[in-house]
Amino acid sequence: MPDADMNLTTIRGTIADAEGDIAALVYASKDRPDLVLHAFARHLADTGRRVCGLVQFRDRSRGKSRCRVMSLDDWQVTEFVRKPGEAAECRLDAKWLDQMGRQVEASVRRGADVVIVNRFGPLEAAGRGFRGAILAASETVTPLVIAVPEFEFERWTRFSGGMTVRLDCTLASVLDWWRRVECSGLPIAAFDSTVCERIK
Repeated sequence: MPDADMNLTTIRGTIADAEGDIAALVYASKDRPDLVLHAFARHLADTGRRVCGLVQFRDRSRGKSRCRVMSLDDWQVTEFVRKPGEAAECRLDAKWLDQMGRQVEASVRRGADVVIVNRFGPLEAAGRGFRGAILAASETVTPLVIAVPEFEFERWTRFSGGMTVRLDCTLASVLDWWRRVECSGLPIAAFDSTVCERIK
């Protein structure tokens, strides 16, 4: 595995030229970033945008033993059930997340309008998980939203070199960021120039 510090340096150098096209959706324990990201993904799909990534749902009504994960490439949902003896909350397998990260990276490099990443955490900080997808998004100037828990925000700032936008955990905040990205001249398919006129 590559040295973690080398990974951080690589990403910091790549993101240094970002102009607000990478955003951290920062959330507290009471927030539901999964619902915000899913609503945003649905909005993008309904307006003809190509979206890729992953959303992990924390289904409180189903108890802590279950969680669902949606792949935004094909909108397929996979349900995971906690096995006896595992941690109280559903934690996704690191190797599976590495595989999903590679799939999302491939989707980004094939061409996508927006990338949505389920969470930033220790895997990404160590150069695994969705690290490659984040790097691919910055290299291809593809807008990306990533959910970042408040307690990880300092590490995310170091990871990204502080060159990203911080968003509140609300759909309105994400949509406002998206309108500004659309108007920034990024190469987004099916771009509607009237959006810029409406927010001036």
